[in-house]
Amino acid sequence: NGTANKMNGALDHSDQPDPDAIKMFVGQIPRSWSEKELKELFEPYGAVYQINVLRDRSQNPPQSKGCCFVTFYTRKAALEAQNALHNIKTLPGMHHPIQMKPADSEKSNAVEDRKLFIGMVSKKCNENDIRVMFSPFGQIEECRILRGPDGLSRGCAFVTFSTRAMAQNAIKAMHQSQTMEGCSSPIVVKFADTQKDKEQRRLQQQLAQQMQQLNTATWGNLTGLGGLTPQYLALLQQATSSSNLGAFSGIQQMAGMNALQLQNLATLAAAAAAAQTSATTTNANPLSTTTGALGALTSP
Repeated sequence: NGTANKMNGALDHSDQPDPDAIKMFVGQIPRSWSEKELKELFEPYGAVYQINVLRDRSQNPPQSKGCCFVTFYTRKAALEAQNALHNIKTLPGMHHPIQMKPADSEKSNAVEDRKLFIGMVSKKCNENDIRVMFSPFGQIEECRILRGPDGLSRGCAFVTFSTRAMAQNAIKAMHQSQTMEGCSSPIVVKFADTQKDKEQRRLQQQLAQQMQQLNTATWGNLTGLGGLTPQYLALLQQATSSSNLGAFSGIQQMAGMNALQLQNLATLAAAAAAAQTSATTTNANPLSTTTGALGALTSP
């Protein structure tokens, strides 16, 4: 491979590290150490692609700040070095053990930030066809078509790029750009659902089922909150917040409800409002919030 010294003193090889390699930040290293000594420290864990010592440029000559960036050729080597050194090994003349963690720029490189869902794909396409379609936007780490138990395409795929920027460019250029053979609508290109998205959707489905069951058991000729127009729902929430049941007169006439049903409907509106509020709060559980509010319903 051969090595060459760059202007900044980094040790650099002519070839490239693996696509999933991690740039690591390393602190608590002696200020007297150069890239050469650091290379000897890191190489037992795997081949080193690049080392940059952070230096104070206001000094002449520039002095080491006692920290550096290191990139191995493989992700495995970086993690092995971290496991062996971080908070474990203390270098000569230092009072604290080495600190080693992924550089800040690496933290936002999670797979879920770079993974796309491709919908409305022709069932005649295979993985290679999808790669050809999306490779103009950058390096593809993974491409997978969803298939049924019979092995046939379900008309959708996942594509993971090396960076989020590549994925964003693919969305801008490809979303609804064409209608593929055998598809009823244009191609869909969006970020794949994260685990949090899936959990949120599951909670919403459970909540809808709860509302439906309650609606069937409690209301006769009223189809429930889902059947109300936005202005009626706004009236419900306004009346609930002000404890003013008089604001419901229009709804009462429309639905032919008695006072008890009206009170229950007000409680339902509060439950819906609580669900909407907690759905926007990541740590809240919409289901438990709503269930608590529904506990106030009065039996007919």
